Amino acid sequence: MGVGKQANLAYLIDFGLSKEYRDSSTHAHVPFKKDLGPVGTAIFMSVNSHLGVELGRRDDLESLAYIFFFFLWGSLPWQGLREKDMLKSKQAIFTHNLFRDLPLEFRTFLKHCCELPFDGKPNYDHFLSLFNNLLSREVSQSDMAFDWDVVGGKVTRQNHRKRGMLQQERSPSVKRRTG
Repeated sequence: MGVGKQANLAYLIDFGLSKEYRDSSTHAHVPFKKDLGPVGTAIFMSVNSHLGVELGRRDDLESLAYIFFFFLWGSLPWQGLREKDMLKSKQAIFTHNLFRDLPLEFRTFLKHCCELPFDGKPNYDHFLSLFNNLLSREVSQSDMAFDWDVVGGKVTRQNHRKRGMLQQERSPSVKRRTG
């Protein structure tokens, strides 16, 4: 997490499984391959990773969706299952009650990711707009403190937002964050 005026920014630092999706000289998308084996942490990996096919941008976003769901639900329905059962559970996610109860934006995001062709370009601007709209609809500006900024019912960082809207008393909440 950032510090000071950037305290509300999250920085992604672990790119250990990163690779280029385009050839550096031709800029052509990498070719589709089969029989590669799974890559990543099983509970967060995409369906395609379970199937052992070449991964693309769609798979990164599908994994991100599972991370979002983990944050929202506190766990994932397939945690603790064998890998082949995880795959079946992920393939059936659209029928799962937890999934159907999510805000439309999260369902739309995962559906788009799963429908992208291997070399398809994700609509990042659409995703940004989707989640910004959800955030502005679901979270009031006076509730924009991170959970770790609230100690004993009070916001601890006085400069969390320049507008100073977070300096009021708050009661701890177990409400799931959607932003």
